[in-house]
Amino acid sequence: MTGAKLPDGVQSTMAARAQKIREGARKRLSGSPRAQELARTLNEAYEGDLSAGLELKKMALGESNSSTDFPMLFQQVTSIAMQGQYARLEQQWPAFSQRQTVGDFRRQRVMSWNTTTSQYPVANGGAPRHMLALPRIPELTEYPTFSLEEQGQDWMLGKYGGRFPFSFELFVNDELGVIQQMPTEMAIQARDTEDILTTGVLADETGPNPDFFSTDWDFGPQAPTGNIAEGNPPLSLEALQTAMSMITRRQLNGRVIRVPSFTLIVPPALELTAREILRSSSYRRVQVDPNTGDELQFDIPNPMADLPPVTLLVSEWLPLIDTSENSATTWYLVPTGGTTGVRPAIITGFMRGREAPELRVSGNTGSYTGGGEVSPYEGSFTHDDVQYRVRHILGAAGVDPSPVLASRGNGEDETGS
Repeated sequence: MTGAKLPDGVQSTMAARAQKIREGARKRLSGSPRAQELARTLNEAYEGDLSAGLELKKMALGESNSSTDFPMLFQQVTSIAMQGQYARLEQQWPAFSQRQTVGDFRRQRVMSWNTTTSQYPVANGGAPRHMLALPRIPELTEYPTFSLEEQGQDWMLGKYGGRFPFSFELFVNDELGVIQQMPTEMAIQARDTEDILTTGVLADETGPNPDFFSTDWDFGPQAPTGNIAEGNPPLSLEALQTAMSMITRRQLNGRVIRVPSFTLIVPPALELTAREILRSSSYRRVQVDPNTGDELQFDIPNPMADLPPVTLLVSEWLPLIDTSENSATTWYLVPTGGTTGVRPAIITGFMRGREAPELRVSGNTGSYTGGGEVSPYEGSFTHDDVQYRVRHILGAAGVDPSPVLASRGNGEDETGS
């Protein structure tokens, strides 16, 4: 994936989580000298040590004195190796989504409580009340009441995964290629699933996801309805300024939306345009003299320097998810990290205690007639196949549309929500 450096706060959070995963893997290995020995053998084999590779294959095929607990140890070590690879892979979604963890697969609800103050008097004790202020209470006067209005968005985790089957013959002939590459490949697939699901909150095959972007959202009297830019302007400095202005004019529960920093998300086709807008120190403004009709051009400092910080994220997932005719021109403006600091706009969820992907190898091998466990790399009991399986539990959802905005970039008004 390409894009600018993630904000320091997002980077530090990601680094801390990756470090936690790696430390957990090392801790699990440290409790088993045999697992550490196998991990060293695997690492030496991966680096091209022929003797280590031969020893590993003998262990897998039951031809070594170290083979007795190989099935259990190998499954443990390869799963840990995959989690270590997963922790080192770059991800895009933390730039525009907030991480959350929950305990199970049940439907979750992101709650917010909005105060309803319509019961408050317009004036009390001779003093008019501002709409967001408490009313004045004269001496020995009863306090007026207010109520709470519940708002929430439902979301839930899903289980994702895949299997890779291969034959006993392939394992014998492959010189450890399958063993070497499979943990990394499955770690990449798990990482990509996180990015794809979270990007899918923004877009579907038709463009901006209609579950999250609509022309019907009501954001108060000072902002247009909806979170799709009026007229769907192409990406430009003026369009970006207008988008940021529109978001800060919106209200939620009578309060103005405040976004400390934004992330501009574009497909690769808009990367050069976006970088030029954000990097240029000056901007050429064109005005027409109302008296003569002459066109006047002059350079001014880039006004983006005085606005909330904007980080660029170039998403290669967008043109794969959005297959509409406007895929190459559609852009999105969202709060950095997926939150305004008060409430999340987009979330990516994981199951507590199962936050990293899990790798397994099949063990349906039967038993030797004289007793003893059969290595999974001898193949299954029925037809000599071996299977890897990866499982990852996660989910993503858009929970607050007020601080986000999308534009198809085609210069046309929306004809529907």
